[in-house]
Amino acid sequence: MSPEAAPPEPAAAPRPAAMASPEHAAFRARLHAIAADAVRPRAAAIDETGRYPVDVYDRFAAEGLFALTLPPELGGPRTGPRGIVALTHATEVMAQYSSAAGLMLLLSRLPAAPLLAGGTPEQRRRLLVPLGAGRARGAFCMSEPQAGSDVLGIAARAEPDGGGWRLTGHKSWISGAAEADWYVVVATTADPADRRAGALRAFVVERDAPGVAVRSHARSSVRGMSLGDLLLDGVPVPGGAALPGIDGLGPLLGALATMRPVVAARGLGLAEAALMAAVRYAGERRVNGTALIRQQGIRWELARAAADVEAARALTYQAAGLVAAGTAGPESAARLAVAKLHATECAVRVSGLATQIFGAAGAVAGHPAERMYRDARTLTVVEGTSEIQLDLIARGLERGHLWWGPPAASGPAGPRDGP
Repeated sequence: MSPEAAPPEPAAAPRPAAMASPEHAAFRARLHAIAADAVRPRAAAIDETGRYPVDVYDRFAAEGLFALTLPPELGGPRTGPRGIVALTHATEVMAQYSSAAGLMLLLSRLPAAPLLAGGTPEQRRRLLVPLGAGRARGAFCMSEPQAGSDVLGIAARAEPDGGGWRLTGHKSWISGAAEADWYVVVATTADPADRRAGALRAFVVERDAPGVAVRSHARSSVRGMSLGDLLLDGVPVPGGAALPGIDGLGPLLGALATMRPVVAARGLGLAEAALMAAVRYAGERRVNGTALIRQQGIRWELARAAADVEAARALTYQAAGLVAAGTAGPESAARLAVAKLHATECAVRVSGLATQIFGAAGAVAGHPAERMYRDARTLTVVEGTSEIQLDLIARGLERGHLWWGPPAASGPAGPRDGP
């Protein structure tokens, strides 16, 4: 099986009835047609060269994919699939063909999430209308060299400066940093040593503001999408650059929690592509006169992988439904974390299996299986590591937000001898 032949044509697969309404099934068919035309022929070259795929970006913009989660008054769709469920479908489908394409769609929502949650009408209109139309790009900047999972360790400082602010700090590991026209930057208004959750704020910083510098990193995975640091050297920002609704750690994490289904969809799409490629190869490859897929040791592993993928699908769309219903608050945090954890770890497991089944060919640089395994590993680190998701899930168990006993006895204070 040549690299150009994998993954197999996803559109030929039957529609999982529990996952897509007829409206969403038609939307997915359209997405596959876009991907087959604009993404599939480019996937290998994007990974090989690492160059940002402007042509893919322009096609997604023309198709309205960057505006899926925006309200109609900001350029979002007035009819048809929309919102986080639509973006989850779009990200899953595109991730089957290219991890870079899936990330590109995720980045249409990530910098928009804090603006939708805590921005003013003017901020939303000025920034999100061009973002949705593909006329401008944004990026979200929270992580720092010493503060990734440890959000309270953020050292970037926002100090009052007349009627505005002055920002100083170093933001790291920012996807889309090199292409962004503006950034949502998280900083503290207190002494960083105080680790005050209530002092965290979000600010819009223009790319061409004085004191802003971008330093790019070479990516080993998800090539074609930039990764960089944002250096802030006393950057002046006007008072209107602060997002008034992001006034502490709680609102900030609440906005980011709405991203869990989209990140999960990146893992789901990649796992699906890896499994389909492995199944096709196992059907073609014969050892001792028998196709690999007919040999018990291989077929059972593929079957387990299929169960893994189906579980990831159910969890991903359950999470998207929670966000779409507006119930992505603290009580749902554990379920959102389960989706992100399972789908991204599933991508690692299934792409690893695909690499094993392809054998030596699957370990060669540029082979689809090698590329997918490389890209999958990143997913367990970004947008909250697997360990952070585990902690959120454990917290949900501790607080009774994940519980399966009778309602009257729900939570850790309930019976210890079973339901």
